[in-house]
Order: sequence, then structure tokens, then C-alpha cells
Amino acid sequence: MAMPALMFEPESDVEERVTRLEANFEHVSTNISEMKVDIRGLNDKVDALDNKLTAKIDAVDNKLTAKIEAVDKKLTDKIDAVETKLTTKIEAVDKKLTDKIDAVKDSVNSLALAMEKSFGSLRVGRAVDRVWWLLMSAALLGIMARAFKWL
Repeated sequence: MAMPALMFEPESDVEERVTRLEANFEHVSTNISEMKVDIRGLNDKVDALDNKLTAKIDAVDNKLTAKIEAVDKKLTDKIDAVETKLTTKIEAVDKKLTDKIDAVKDSVNSLALAMEKSFGSLRVGRAVDRVWWLLMSAALLGIMARAFKWL
């Protein structure tokens, strides 16, 4: 089905439309100007807040640094004290052990000297024993030779 062509009727005048747009544009321009002022105010507030937070962070950092340094100093002093005590105790134990080792060395040396003397006297005693056994054997052989009438 065919429809009849509609007639083109011009709408309202173009100048009317431009005037309306200009009025709306002025309103939008005013709103944008207000938004710029608000944004500048927010920028100032953000900068102020940034400065305030930076100051607080720096203060907290300084406090924590001071506390950490105090704890570090306290622990270092304690460690140094313990180290000094341990060094003193180690030196005392070292001296005791050195003295005991020296005493053992002296004891072993005196024992070695005594054994050397004992072995010396034992050698002399063994020589005397050999001479004695030699004489006894000779006497026994002499007795046996007479008994068997070899002499």
C-alpha cells in the first residue's frame, strides 16, 4: 500500500534555535566555571592534605627512627656486655685448661724420666742376673762333670 507523500513543513526559525542554544550554552558555561572554581578549591585542599600527611609521616618516621636507634643502642650494649663476659670466661677456661695440660705434660715427662731410670737399673740388674745364672750353670756343670767322672 502506498502512502501519500508528506509535505515538508519548515520548523521554527533557525534564529530561534540558535537563541535557545546560546541560552543553554550560557548556563553550561556558568556551570563549567563553577566546576573549575570547585576543582581549584579541591586542588588546594588536596595539596593541604598532602602537606599535612607528609608532615605527620615525617614526624612518625622521626619517632620510629629514634625508637629504633634507642633499641639498637640498648641491644648493642647488652650484646657487648655479654660478649665481654663470655670473653672473660673463655679466657679463664683457656687458662685452666692450659694449666692442666701443662701439669699433665710435666707429669708425663716425670713418668718418662722415672721409667728411663727404672729401665736403666733394670738393664744393670739383668746383667747381674745373667752373670749369676752363668756362674750357677758353670757350678752345676762342674758338679755334673765330677759326678759322671768326666773330670
